[in-house]
Amino acid sequence: MLALYLTIWLALIALLLGELGRRRNRQTSVTTRWAIVCSGSGVILGAAHALLALGVVYGWDHARAVTVTAERAATLYGVAWPGSLYVNYVFLAWWLADTGWWWLSPRTFLRRPWVIEWTWRLTAFTMVLNGAVIFASTAGRVAGVPLVVALLVVWWSTPDSRVS
Repeated sequence: MLALYLTIWLALIALLLGELGRRRNRQTSVTTRWAIVCSGSGVILGAAHALLALGVVYGWDHARAVTVTAERAATLYGVAWPGSLYVNYVFLAWWLADTGWWWLSPRTFLRRPWVIEWTWRLTAFTMVLNGAVIFASTAGRVAGVPLVVALLVVWWSTPDSRVS
């Protein structure tokens, strides 16, 4: 079980470091490969977490994972939507594509329309808030709240963070 928690927390830290690197890239117009590597490592760790959860928690029963995830969502949000688990997969795929774009073409990536950037931020924020605070254990929230605050600080202090 330690690996299950370790992979997701390392993934979240890597996400934060990647976002910090994006901010630095925008401020200096210099691509920091370490930040792209952090983002890519976060995706890999996030996928490892998903696989570990499927194996360790759900015994490789995807239908059970979908059902349990929907039931957990229903207890908090009042809606047992079976697509909840798939949102995690879409998020990981987007994070991978986003990191790939950043790696292959940093110049176009960092100049992408603000709508794409803020949609990414809103999606990442929602995923991190749900995973690290709302659905987390009490101990997880102790680390999750500062992580969410740190992401908001990084995003808010980005030079292009305010829409003009």
